[in-house]
Amino acid sequence: MAIRPVLLFGDPRLRKICEPVKRLNDSRVVELRRDLYETLGHLQLSHHRGGGLAAPQIGALLQLVCIRTPQRTMFIHNPEILDKSKEKFEVWDFCFSAKAAFMARILRHRQITIHYSDEEGLEQSETFNDYMSELLQHELDHLMGTLFIDHITAPDSLIMAEEFSKKMAQA
Repeated sequence: MAIRPVLLFGDPRLRKICEPVKRLNDSRVVELRRDLYETLGHLQLSHHRGGGLAAPQIGALLQLVCIRTPQRTMFIHNPEILDKSKEKFEVWDFCFSAKAAFMARILRHRQITIHYSDEEGLEQSETFNDYMSELLQHELDHLMGTLFIDHITAPDSLIMAEEFSKKMAQA
């Protein structure tokens, strides 16, 4: 297990479309899951935020995402979005590949249904709402070479994370 460096915006690997994971029990994939989990935990402790990390963010161009929230820890392999709600909602998004240094308002679908393989290799179809929907859309975007900054419609919404925290404390 290792805490891996996170690729930063500007690294061309973040713009690549990832390959499917072919063998979930391959030792390299098992190690990658452990590294994603450990790296995400380290980032969460360092930045006091965040719930997911995608394999390309640590340099592995594979369709693998680690989710680590107080409610749930899961690994998602080869996800496919089956359905998106018409209803969208505005969220404040950020990215560890931008050192969690700034945030911006973007729109995300309130609900998504995805099909994926879990850590055991079992096929799953599951519907996610609100925070989990937003989190998964962000992480699944990484697998397609899309960054949250691609969704910014109001550039004046950009705010440094430090300033955002101050404003939230005053609210």
